[in-house]
Parts: sequence; C-alpha cells; structure tokens
Amino acid sequence: MGGSEVPSSTFFHLPEEKRQKLLAAARHEFARTSYADASINRMIREAGIPRGSFYMYFADKEELFRYLTEEYAQRLVGLMERFLKEKNGDLFAAFERLFDFTLDCSREPEADETIGNLMDILRRNAGVRHDALLPGLRPEELLRGFLAAVDTARLSLRVPEDLPDMVHILMGVTGPLLCTAIQEEDPGPVRIRYHHLLDILRRGMAKGPCTG
Repeated sequence: MGGSEVPSSTFFHLPEEKRQKLLAAARHEFARTSYADASINRMIREAGIPRGSFYMYFADKEELFRYLTEEYAQRLVGLMERFLKEKNGDLFAAFERLFDFTLDCSREPEADETIGNLMDILRRNAGVRHDALLPGLRPEELLRGFLAAVDTARLSLRVPEDLPDMVHILMGVTGPLLCTAIQEEDPGPVRIRYHHLLDILRRGMAKGPCTG
C-alpha cells in the first residue's frame, strides 16, 4: 500500500454531516469485508454521494483508509494516556490494559465504537501483517501522544532513544498477538501468553555479567 495520505481540501470544505456520513460508510465497509474486497461503490451508495464526488475528496480507497487510520491512532493515543494515568505511568501495565481492553472490544464493539471497528478490520484481514494494513499506527507518532504520561523512573533507560525503542518492542509483541486473539473462539490462551511475554520483557532476559 503506497500513495498519498491526505484527502483534498474539497473534503474538508464539505458540511460536517456529509463528511461524517461518508466516513461512517467507509468504516462500515472496511469492517464488513477485507481491504482487498472493500468497494467504493458500496461506500458511496451508503453515503448517498455521486462516484465523481468521491474522487474529488480522495484519490482512491487507500487514501481514504489511511485517513481513517489516523482516527484509530488518535483513539489509541487517548486510551494509552488514560491507561498510563490509571497505572501511575507504568508502561507495561498500560500495554496490558490496552491489550485487554481492545480484545474485549472485539467481543463487544459497542463498548468503544472506534476500537470495535478497528478490531473488525483486523479480523477481516487476518492474513495481512498488522503494520502493513495499518501504516498510520506508527510507534513514534503514538509515543509523542502519550510520552508525558510515562513514568520513566520505572524503566531502565540508558539513552533517550531507549524509550521509543521499548515502545517499538511492546507494539511488536502486542499487535500480532492481538490479531491472533481476535480470531480465536476462546482468546484466553493467547491473552495468557501475551501477559507472560510482557512479564519476560519487564523483568529482562539477561542474568547480568558473570563474576569469577
């Protein structure tokens, strides 16, 4: 998936109601079927807009999908801020809470419409790598959104770059296991494995230098 990511200025000049109607139709379509099978025709029929008008707003469905990805990213940032505050800045505990919350939303989408929609999209695209499907969910950008809420005193940071690298690692563990969990009839074992892996990362894997 390549190409531009920003809709035309014409889209932003639309009345709010029309913009939201198109975005709601797009969210519904991407959650209903795989990205490859998502249809612009179905979106515009549901939104009640002419096909020509769509291409005045977005170059193609990829550009529209990337725009929606930013909405998911902002919601995840908000959740991480909330969970970090709940967990007193504990990055590991906040990721655990995010995993559990998003997994629960995959079972009960009405609990959080945006996250429930994101989980539906991931479920419909089980064979696609999560980072390729949702390129807007970039660790660096997410980190900037909740950096101030992280209690760095809880972490073993040797250089400033350690913190974004830790977020990379945590997202690398979280994303694939979350995608696996939402496909399972019983996600319990995957949830247990996720918590186990985070515990390994939290305590560290090396025993330290040998003394002789």
